[in-house]
Amino acid sequence: MASVFHTCGGSKSKSWEALDLKGYGIPATILAPADSTQIENFELSGIKDVSITSTGETPFAVQIYAGKAKGNKLVEQTFRQIREVHSNPEFHKIVEQHSDGFIYEVKGHHEDRYSFRYVHLVRDTEIVFTTALNQRFSLEEVKKMYAAVKQK
Repeated sequence: MASVFHTCGGSKSKSWEALDLKGYGIPATILAPADSTQIENFELSGIKDVSITSTGETPFAVQIYAGKAKGNKLVEQTFRQIREVHSNPEFHKIVEQHSDGFIYEVKGHHEDRYSFRYVHLVRDTEIVFTTALNQRFSLEEVKKMYAAVKQK
């Protein structure tokens, strides 16, 4: 897949390119900014954890967890993720909800921020995509990242 996703920022348009995660043990491909993307990965107790961050101008920081699925129904996996974010005392509201994911708002002490969770099942593997921890993104930035991780 060629670069198919463009972000608007002033007069320059930056493309996002396909990034195959199979080399990190995750059966998925996402779109990521072409400008200086940094990837970190590790595995703990059978769960793969890959962080992808743009070190360039494009706001992008996604964390991907992959491990044994705790069921085979996508809606149940998504609902489990909703319960998890609801347990955060700073959780404010779900902004968008789909059968395979959602975007939500968190109220912080200094400013509001947005995040997402997107769930993808591949056979007996559950893959959860989210914004990287401790990052602050606008709703528009989160929507772009959410679209970039959606699997076909």
